[in-house]
Amino acid sequence: MFTLKDGSKTNDIRLDRVKFFDDRSKEYPVRRMVAAKKLRSYTWRCNVYLDQGREGACVGFGISHELAARPAEVPGLTNAFAREAVYWEAQKIDEWPGGSYPGAQQKYEGTSVLSGVKIVQKKGFFDSYYWGFSLNDLALGVGYRGPAVLGLPWLENMFDTDDKGFIHATGDEMGGHCILCRGVNAREKYFLLRNSWGRDWGVNGDCKISFDDMKKLLANGGESVFFQNRHNVAL
Repeated sequence: MFTLKDGSKTNDIRLDRVKFFDDRSKEYPVRRMVAAKKLRSYTWRCNVYLDQGREGACVGFGISHELAARPAEVPGLTNAFAREAVYWEAQKIDEWPGGSYPGAQQKYEGTSVLSGVKIVQKKGFFDSYYWGFSLNDLALGVGYRGPAVLGLPWLENMFDTDDKGFIHATGDEMGGHCILCRGVNAREKYFLLRNSWGRDWGVNGDCKISFDDMKKLLANGGESVFFQNRHNVAL
């Protein structure tokens, strides 16, 4: 068991997303950006397969996968960028003291999705960001706007995919994870996720999760965020 910088616990140090919500986020719902009401199946290409290894920094990796994906693919993204330029910098501005970056007075893992988003916005990768507050928001956003960065509780039976490539939201909560949602299948009712545990994990680095399981995770402290007006800024 590991203690994160907000005092919460995780069973796996890779699961170090710290739950934090700003009430002002409710003023920026992604549904405002989507005129369509009917769900649409769509998959956003992501040709980068980052691997956080046996360390924290999932927020940096989940966000960096979004930057690597369409609609504006940033070239040259690496594990070092995800860890040092996003995760470490997010730890410096989040709500809690300390971090894993060099020179931190208190050594802790973990940060919030919001802090990571603020860092990459400041770096010029997008103009603004909008939040999904429900399953329908997530499905419409991914179907019409772009991939979504997710912050989710991670349960016991989500570590491995089944023979159809699905993870299942069952078992005890093991920690919090940040992961990219890069596709939605409206007919078969599932989302496609890109994990940051290397290309050998799941099915070529990806997994599927049913609408029902995603709804459960979002209702239990999950979040989704979409970047608006993306720019493939050179690193």
